This record gives sequence, structure tokens and C-alpha cells, in this order.
Amino acid sequence: MSQPQLTAEEIIIDFELQVNDVTELSPDEELELLNEKYVKICGQKPWEFLKTPASGSILSDSIGYYITLPDDFSYFAENNQYTDNSIGIYNNADTKVIFVLSPSGAYQPYQIINFSDRRQYRNRSGFAYLDLSSNAVRFTGNPQGSTYEFDYIKVPAKLMLDDYPIFPGQFHKMIKYAMATDNEILQLSPKATSYAAENDAKYQSDFLDMVYWNSQLIMN
Repeated sequence: MSQPQLTAEEIIIDFELQVNDVTELSPDEELELLNEKYVKICGQKPWEFLKTPASGSILSDSIGYYITLPDDFSYFAENNQYTDNSIGIYNNADTKVIFVLSPSGAYQPYQIINFSDRRQYRNRSGFAYLDLSSNAVRFTGNPQGSTYEFDYIKVPAKLMLDDYPIFPGQFHKMIKYAMATDNEILQLSPKATSYAAENDAKYQSDFLDMVYWNSQLIMN
């Protein structure tokens, strides 16, 4: 049976009990600390719950054809492989691509190349690269289509007091353990200092449990 979800406010209440209510922190500072640990946990793995599709129209400017990145983009997710592992990767290419809808109605994969390699692919169709300076994905040639689709890992939105973390409820308490082992908290709370090793062990155990749970969502 899955455990109930906890709101950010409920996690903060549990955290206060865990460290004997560190009154030196204001409510805003507690929420800020919670979000710092929450975002860090989400950023440590390409979790399945952070995988998000993006789609839209291909744009153009004086440089060439491009796609505007989503506001919550972190990095590309694998999206060009088969669950059937008897099927190999085409041309030994990376498994992260931009799919472009061709005039025939089929999605064609455009290989994502390194930004530093873009000159070697100049004016060649079938390739694209990430240009973070302009918050865009740029094509090296003229894409044979006007719309695109790709998958990416998103940065989760910060939590308000009545929001729930994006991952399952059985892992929500991990956040309070991460908060309790923060260096600033250890300096403010004798109880947190006394239980630092225990809180860290509980955090590490819950984190590994979530890693295992996440691995079971991937079909090998």
C-alpha cells in the first residue's frame, strides 16, 4: 500500500520536529531550504517522472532554423531507441534526437550533435545542436518539415506550502532528512547535530529506494 502524499507544509512540520523546531529560521527560509533540497534530489538522476515531451513549430532567423527551448528544460532525454534490445542503434549515434515531421507524415530523427562540432556539420541536413546562449536548438541545415517533437528532463517547479512533491508519497520524508543534514541546520540545532549520521543514513536509504523504484519503470 502506497504511503500518503505530504504537502510542503507537512514536510516542514515534520522537519521542525526532527530538529527541535529551529526557530532561527523564518517560514520563508524553511520553505527555501525545502525547495533547495527538493530540486537537488530531482536533479541527481534522469528520473522517469521528470521526462517530458516538447513539440511545436520550427522557427527561423538570420542564422537558420531553430527550436525555442521550454522554460523548464534541463537536458535531453533518450528517445531514439527500442525496448526490443535486439534492434541496434542506427549508425552508432546517440539515442537523443529531435524528431521532425516530414511532408510524408513520418517523424524523421535528427541527431543531436555537440555544440563544438557544429561546424563539421554545416549545411548538412539531419543534425541539430543545443545552443544554450540563445536558449535554442539549432539545425545545421534546412529541416525537411515544419514541426518537431523531442523528450527532455525538466526542472520541477518550486513548491508552495500546499503543493506536493512530484515523486511518490513513500519518498516524501526523504526531503526532511536532507533538510536536517544541511550544514546551517547542524549549526543551529544540537538535536540535528546529534542525529546527523542517523538522518543522513535515512536520507541515503530512501534515495536508494527511489533509485530502485525508478529502475523498475524502465523496460530493458
